[in-house]
Amino acid sequence: MRRIRDTTSGLRLIIFVVYILLLAMPAIVFAVTLDNASPGESVSASVIPNVTTVPTTPVHPVFRFLANSTNAVYPPPFLIFDTPVIENLSCTVFGIVDPGSANVNITSLHIDWGDGQAPEYQGFPFRHVYSSPGTYSLSIVAVQSDGQEVTEITKISVNQPFIPDTTGVPSDSTTPVSTGIPVMVISPPVLTLFEPVIDRMNGTLNGDIRAGSPGVTIDSVSIDWNDGNNTLSADLPVTHQYSGPGIFTVTVTANQSDGQSTTRKITLEIKKEVPTLLGPAPPNPPPDDLPAYFFVIPLAIIGVVIVAVAIVTRQAGKPLSSPGLPKPSSGRAGPRPESIPLPGELETICSGTDVDPGVLCSVIHVAVEIARDGHEGQAIGTAFVVGDSQNVMQYSKQFVLNPFRGHLEAERQIADAGIQGTIKEFAQLDGAFLITGTGVIESAGRCITVDTSQVNLPGGMGSRHSSIAGITRVTKSVGVVVSQSGGRISIFRDGKIVYKIRPS
Repeated sequence: MRRIRDTTSGLRLIIFVVYILLLAMPAIVFAVTLDNASPGESVSASVIPNVTTVPTTPVHPVFRFLANSTNAVYPPPFLIFDTPVIENLSCTVFGIVDPGSANVNITSLHIDWGDGQAPEYQGFPFRHVYSSPGTYSLSIVAVQSDGQEVTEITKISVNQPFIPDTTGVPSDSTTPVSTGIPVMVISPPVLTLFEPVIDRMNGTLNGDIRAGSPGVTIDSVSIDWNDGNNTLSADLPVTHQYSGPGIFTVTVTANQSDGQSTTRKITLEIKKEVPTLLGPAPPNPPPDDLPAYFFVIPLAIIGVVIVAVAIVTRQAGKPLSSPGLPKPSSGRAGPRPESIPLPGELETICSGTDVDPGVLCSVIHVAVEIARDGHEGQAIGTAFVVGDSQNVMQYSKQFVLNPFRGHLEAERQIADAGIQGTIKEFAQLDGAFLITGTGVIESAGRCITVDTSQVNLPGGMGSRHSSIAGITRVTKSVGVVVSQSGGRISIFRDGKIVYKIRPS
């Protein structure tokens, strides 16, 4: 009797699965019809009667918006920027701009500095030098491809620094007397390099170059490509073609009109080109042919029914196991997943630092999920610096707006499952995550400014690995890097790789 009941329950399950698939067929057919319709072509109302347009609800731009009708109204652009950086009469604005939906894009981003100059059209970071000190109204406008726009306005004040001239000293006194004449302080140029862009054998360097003060200008930029070639340019970006693959430490020097200069180094990797076999393109199906969905779906339903019937029939013929008896065991334990470090290995990695092994374990778990899932189906790379936060802050600067700024420490714990989902969203931003040894997330989008010329890494690793190796070399921190190509995870300590993980 029990065997008969099991067989009957299995048949009911099969009938239920087939019923659900048949109910889903009209929706699938309608989706295929919409997908095959040409742009601007409307679908006849006779396909699905009584279609009602449902009003859309605004959703935060971090989450992608899916419209319920063909005439969708998308959310406006997402625009946010940090407090402007003021240096003498120079103002630099860092920020983030993102379209409100994956179905639209940003068509323009411009800024009005409030000093009567024409608005500038460019991307973040913005930089402007005012002709005179004062308070100005700064306005940034982001325009979306569907015509929507967002405007952010803030007030800034710039001043001309001066120090008193103490050259006038009376002959009968040793105390300097100020003449009250302002003396301009001229500093070396400020040079910030962005992550290199690699296209086959071509490497492109870009960055931000600012004069040390309004009284001087940038004369030139000299670049040593570390392959025997040098380039002298008026500004960045600059592109260079290498003759072969390799890892190169490029030296960039910004030269100022007063003779002062600033030098930065950055590592880029040129990979060996793999030739691809070119073949004839697959022929396009005739326009009147039915899509493959109409053949695949019925075959899939038939396959499910056949497999389910076979399983039920096989189990119906098996002898019933006695309750209370243990199931047989193969006696062999499965492999340890992802080769994540054991507790003893975590303690060894964290020894000599202020990093708790449990905190490093949480960071590694987040890195494994990012390496597996990426972002919206696309592989991404990111980096984490854990521990010795005070010194790490001195060797880094905020590259984009810090999304964790202003939140309570209890809301920024790496061990919290909710905050781990937020980390995955912001992992696509440039820069690294900074996490304290106790697990508090200090910032995201942090640009590592340490010198990487003394870093020695194996082939196949780029600037992200070099910067994390460099910061762990000069601080008591632990670095975790997710490689965008291949999803490899490397753990750094004292400028070297101490552990590797390859997620399955």
